[in-house]
Amino acid sequence: MPLTVLTDPKFQLKGHTYWVRSVCFSPDGELIATACADKNLRMFNAAGSEVYKVAHPDWVWCVAFSYTAKRQRVATSCLDGRVRLLEASTGREIVQMKDHSSTVNAVCFSSDGSMLLSGSYDKTAKIFSVADGKCMATIGGHSVPVLAVAFLGDTHVVSCSATGELLVSDLKGSTVHSLQAHTGPILSACVSPDGTLLATGGQDKMAQVWRVGGDKKVTRLQTCKHAEQVNSVLFASDGLLMATAAADGHVRVYEAGREWEELARLKGHADEATALSFHNKGSRVLLASASDDKTAAVWDISGTAVALRVAKARALKEGGGAKKEEEEEDDERRRRETGGEGRGAEEDRRVARGVADRPVRAALGRQRHRSTERAR
Repeated sequence: MPLTVLTDPKFQLKGHTYWVRSVCFSPDGELIATACADKNLRMFNAAGSEVYKVAHPDWVWCVAFSYTAKRQRVATSCLDGRVRLLEASTGREIVQMKDHSSTVNAVCFSSDGSMLLSGSYDKTAKIFSVADGKCMATIGGHSVPVLAVAFLGDTHVVSCSATGELLVSDLKGSTVHSLQAHTGPILSACVSPDGTLLATGGQDKMAQVWRVGGDKKVTRLQTCKHAEQVNSVLFASDGLLMATAAADGHVRVYEAGREWEELARLKGHADEATALSFHNKGSRVLLASASDDKTAAVWDISGTAVALRVAKARALKEGGGAKKEEEEEDDERRRRETGGEGRGAEEDRRVARGVADRPVRAALGRQRHRSTERAR
């Protein structure tokens, strides 16, 4: 597919007075939250108008949403070392998690919204209960700050450090797998919707894609090189796309799963692109990007997503047609080789592959014998 270059976003989220470090769509797409170094969480509606803002005592580093049948929450991480859980519709603070002793760099919810995972400069990652804000477990296997975290299904978590080390741990905090994933700090981590892929972005200018095994061991699958450090990496909710945000200000959108081809490049920021958030609704795909240029932007990349679906459908159809044509040619060739005797296509393929069972072989033999007798 040809590369699409976009320079004009659908709209911008304005009003920030310093770096925008994180952006996140609510699950229903009706709200967009930003975390800013001007010490504010800002909440915008789907049209880009500010709904409210919540002041923090220091830089707000990360923001995440969780909607369940019982509650709609937003979480923030802050330079003051605290994680705050807020009511999404109003910004009312519900609880503070005070267990970290230094800056909290990253925060994310489990898929069911019952747990919250954080990574901190205090060299730990922590798992909290959303119901009461209590710390359930601490991942303490790092010797340097933890810069990125992600839930790996319902049973494990990923934590990534400033040395490029990646740990996979269970929900009790015990490390089950570790590897040197990057040659420098890992700045972002994201798991695909089906849990089979893990993507990481680093200061080494690489986005790495890892295959997740049944034992939660990860093995490298793909490397996407960039011109500058990769600040954020994210899968779309349907798993078809992966996006990266880099220090060159560009957002890159890739086909996820096979060729990892770059499909689109978004060039609307005047400084580093720092964070990403997808919102998929039917054929409509929006991508929000945050930047150190004091803005966040919302891009409509529906055209790219639709073109990818059409290309995949065409390839599947053509591939299926080619396979059928090849099988028919094989059938005809084998018929000619056997003098036109009428073995069925399926029986032919089974015999040719050496997988036909004895009754089938015997039946074919009896059929040829009767044909010869009739010819006489």
